[in-house]
Amino acid sequence: MTMTRRSRAGLLALFIAAAAAVTFIASERGGGPAEAQKLGISGTWERTPDDWFGEDPDNPVLPGGKIDLKEPFLSEYETLKKKQAEANEAGTPLATTSSKCLPEGMPTLMAALFPIEIIHNNKQVVVLGEYLQQVRRILLTEPMPSKDKLEATFQGQSRGRWEGDTLVVETQGIRPEARLYDVPHGKDMKITERIRLKDPDHLENQIVIEDPEVLNAPYRFTFEYKRSDYRIQEYVCENNQIVIDSEGKTALRRN
Repeated sequence: MTMTRRSRAGLLALFIAAAAAVTFIASERGGGPAEAQKLGISGTWERTPDDWFGEDPDNPVLPGGKIDLKEPFLSEYETLKKKQAEANEAGTPLATTSSKCLPEGMPTLMAALFPIEIIHNNKQVVVLGEYLQQVRRILLTEPMPSKDKLEATFQGQSRGRWEGDTLVVETQGIRPEARLYDVPHGKDMKITERIRLKDPDHLENQIVIEDPEVLNAPYRFTFEYKRSDYRIQEYVCENNQIVIDSEGKTALRRN
């Protein structure tokens, strides 16, 4: 059976109408390749590879190797690590932010010692940390506050923008107690992240820390994550079993 010119034209019109309908539905749902890529960062994520922390999960390795610290910060950091090692060997570990029930803060939250969940819309990206039920908000439609109005918090103030399929985030105003594996930082430290989906189940976060007061050079490293079906649980730190003495050593309460 030979298709006439009129029947071919009718089929073409039907195909165009169907394609337009699919495009409309996708746009109504926030679809399209670029939007699908952006929404793809939503979900629960765990660090990968499984042994990312090194030999001791309670003392993770620095993600970008040795940090080039200025003095006196280098000597202070080395003294602290020596005291920690001695206290651990004696069975009386020093108090940490964890034993004090303090939030991890930035950038340790993104290290995902506990799983993290990312939720995204067109105004903000929200990162939920299971540990202490931490919440980090990356605002996409507001500028960074000026320094005189920048209130220091554990998660800092984060502002983000999309560059193609990459979420670029700048974070400032982080409290001094929020340290990356005990490394000190100055009040003007700035963290820049480039977060992108490598494939549907793997996320990459390239991080640069700039801190002229404390660092001789910017510190660069990358966190890798794998998608997980784990559900974030409630994590409450009651802090009623740990005693901290005058030297900062901890012990379990026995009564």
